[in-house]
Amino acid sequence: MEKIKKELLDALKKLLETDEDTGEVSVFSSDELGAPADVLRAELPEFGPDLVSVLGEFFFIPFEDDELLYFSSVITISSTVPEAAVPEVAAAVARLNYYLPCGCYALGDNDKNLIYRYTALIDSSDDREKQKAAVSNAALASIFVAEKFMGNLLLVIRNEMTVDEMVEMLMAEK
Repeated sequence: MEKIKKELLDALKKLLETDEDTGEVSVFSSDELGAPADVLRAELPEFGPDLVSVLGEFFFIPFEDDELLYFSSVITISSTVPEAAVPEVAAAVARLNYYLPCGCYALGDNDKNLIYRYTALIDSSDDREKQKAAVSNAALASIFVAEKFMGNLLLVIRNEMTVDEMVEMLMAEK
């Protein structure tokens, strides 16, 4: 199973390397990272309304299941959420997650990191091309959704918009 996961991450790496909207892309082994899984890291430059560089991480959750592979995407939106903004950001994340088509935003354990996370289930019995397509679709969907709503959350982080104003803006876009 580990060989299949490595092959799928390598295929995603090749795809992201050909995308002009992606910066540096590297796959790190679990041994290099001291982590339970290999991780593909991709720089996503000019991301969101502020055109900042963010980090995308893509990996398979090490979960024992013969029928499914758990492919996860984590996009770090901000690693500097001010302590004073945490209650408003937490409320904004909770409200925003209600409207998302997939995945969710979350504050990290230390409340400084704001991430978008999406986990897709990949059928391990599918042929390799179908698995590659599923991984690519999941990664690209996570990048799209993270970027689409990033601006709303950044305004809340900077205290330039309240949670209620953010929800009103979301409702107006429907």
